[in-house]
Amino acid sequence: MDKVSLLETLTGTLGVSGFEDEITSLLKSHVEKLGFKTWTDRLGSLIAHKEGAGPRVMVVAHMDEIGFVVKYVDDKGYLYLTRVGGVNPRTLPGARVIVWSSGGPLEGVIGEKPIHRMREDELRKAPELDKLFVDLGLPADQVKEKVRRGDPVTFKPNFTVLGGDNVASKSLDDRLGCLTLLLIAESVKNEQLPVDLYLVFSTREEIGVEGARTAAFEINPEVAIAVDVTHAGDHPALDKKEAPVELGKGPVISRGAAPDNQVTDALIEVAEKSGVKYQLEAEGGRTGTDIDAVRLVRSGVRAGLVSLPLRYMHTPSEVGNISDAWNAAKLIAEFLTQWKL
Repeated sequence: MDKVSLLETLTGTLGVSGFEDEITSLLKSHVEKLGFKTWTDRLGSLIAHKEGAGPRVMVVAHMDEIGFVVKYVDDKGYLYLTRVGGVNPRTLPGARVIVWSSGGPLEGVIGEKPIHRMREDELRKAPELDKLFVDLGLPADQVKEKVRRGDPVTFKPNFTVLGGDNVASKSLDDRLGCLTLLLIAESVKNEQLPVDLYLVFSTREEIGVEGARTAAFEINPEVAIAVDVTHAGDHPALDKKEAPVELGKGPVISRGAAPDNQVTDALIEVAEKSGVKYQLEAEGGRTGTDIDAVRLVRSGVRAGLVSLPLRYMHTPSEVGNISDAWNAAKLIAEFLTQWKL
């Protein structure tokens, strides 16, 4: 499996929360080729099942991405947007976007007042989304013919290989996690697992961890592991006390209030026995990931969290590390095959 090319394809595929059909089709094709049985639940989460003799274990990564929907088209054909998920408005002026209209994708640019015409008070604050607009470069009548309110909008795919195993792209949150699940599937495809495995590519995480909740209700797992991203503190904008993990130093195992202690300890034990380098992160409460929903389903689920360090989260150019995803996949595959809970 060519991890770099696959990640580029994953990040370039439409999947704004609530509009995950295209990324679902792509992921479904890959996991079915690896021998997994698949289906989707009513909120659209993709569930891939490998039958095994043992407890039901759910490994989940969300496939949706932050973005926008079209809110309004003015008389001159400029679009105004509403955020879907936690988009950082500071990164928007000049950003390239794609409007996914029913007639096909339309490329555009997010515009704002030129800096030369800004007042002093405007220069000192972040731009307001309702003052920004999308310029499609088309006459107003064509825009109004092609674009409807509610059409999804994403940042334009911009995948770039940086130094080492580092890459930059939109939607590494959480397509890097989706890559990890595909690597797990490839690793265990010929194994007789001591668990009944469900890989879940969840929907609508960015608007309230919704898809993972309904998928977990259907599966009713005894144990779950979420694979998501976390803030790397190895750049000047963050203090190491705020984010004490780094790119390329391995997956991050969360310890604290929300993750199940036995699941966490088992992941650490497997990492140390298998020689997988890992990092630790403390969680004092909710994690902001799918385990916040999954662990509360039915009578409760013992849930752990494995994260991938990420710089510049929720911007058009997030930076992550492919070897971290590979090591996370190795860790979780070993956890599944060495089952001791």
